Amino acid sequence: MLRDAYKAERKRDEWDLLGIDREQLDDLLDHLEERLADGGCDHTLRHYRAWAGSRPVAWPELEAGLLTSGAGCDCEVLSNVDPDEKV
Repeated sequence: MLRDAYKAERKRDEWDLLGIDREQLDDLLDHLEERLADGGCDHTLRHYRAWAGSRPVAWPELEAGLLTSGAGCDCEVLSNVDPDEKV
């Protein structure tokens, strides 16, 4: 019971760090999958920044949340950033 509450709190904290909702995260991940399939990862957040720049999201806060979640480049966003898949 206590462990479940801890996990739920951690998940909420991760979502709060990102500052976007599930639909936005799915859209971002789909965007990155498409872009990376075309040319691979150049070890930057280039494709993420293009996505964020074309949407009404607070990208500096989101980028800080991504970095905190272990995503220093586009391919790491795909593999490390999904609060629902963690904990």
